[in-house]
Amino acid sequence: MIINLLAEGYIEEFVASRLLPFCGHEIGVVYGKQCSNYVRKKASYFRFKATNETGVLVLTDFRDTGTACIPDALEEYVLGKLPFPPKTFLCRFAVSEIESWLLADREGMAKFLGVATSRLPHHPEKEEYPKKTLVKLACSSRVKRIRNGLAPPPGHRAEVGPEYTVLLHEFIRNSWDIESAMSRSESLKRCVHRLQTL
Repeated sequence: MIINLLAEGYIEEFVASRLLPFCGHEIGVVYGKQCSNYVRKKASYFRFKATNETGVLVLTDFRDTGTACIPDALEEYVLGKLPFPPKTFLCRFAVSEIESWLLADREGMAKFLGVATSRLPHHPEKEEYPKKTLVKLACSSRVKRIRNGLAPPPGHRAEVGPEYTVLLHEFIRNSWDIESAMSRSESLKRCVHRLQTL
């Protein structure tokens, strides 16, 4: 099935470009990539693009929802406006950020970052700020490009380094082990299983 995507940002797009083929689908048109507020406002609108032949995947970070739990987020984003969305319309939240899905592949991420696997969190979904965790790990990388690309220069106000998006795209495309990550990320596992039922 062709599945169109409403993504919070570029990292979500890259993740979906791996997840959809992994689940037996083809990625269609990509929308969004503007911010979490855009997804919040537009998610329910995209139900009109879901048909029996074409699906829609909305993918965003849970921590940006400002809600206490996933059911509350679904209510605010979709169900409060559309109690019975089409079966081919999926709204999924990465807990707590999309980076937690990447950190869940401990061995792959450790190799990519050039750090010991033991330094990767065992429960990435419990990290308050997975993006900050990833950047902190990059600061101690043995690889200069990782250190300088993922982490901002010392004293700089930027949250991430200048090659953050490019480098994570490389990891997602070439190294990310989805099955390994599913074993440590319930929200990723649920997303995969839901996609596989379509």
